[in-house]
Amino acid sequence: MIDSFKKEEINISSKRKWFIMGIIIAILNPIFSGLVISYAFLTEQKLRNEGKIILVISFVWSIILAYLIELLKSGDYI
Repeated sequence: MIDSFKKEEINISSKRKWFIMGIIIAILNPIFSGLVISYAFLTEQKLRNEGKIILVISFVWSIILAYLIELLKSGDYI
């Protein structure tokens, strides 16, 4: 067996700090970065609940942005 494929647990110093950072990333770029960071959180056992929250925020915010952009386009604002 190859020893390099053993799963190592990441030591998290502050779950709240990582959670807030994940939410900020999901708000700034919801589609790509938000999904990537939420997937990273979901793969860690200790951050699974935070990953679900970030995933939902990322999806909801991307839908809101899509509707907002279409609304602004139809009103000739952009």
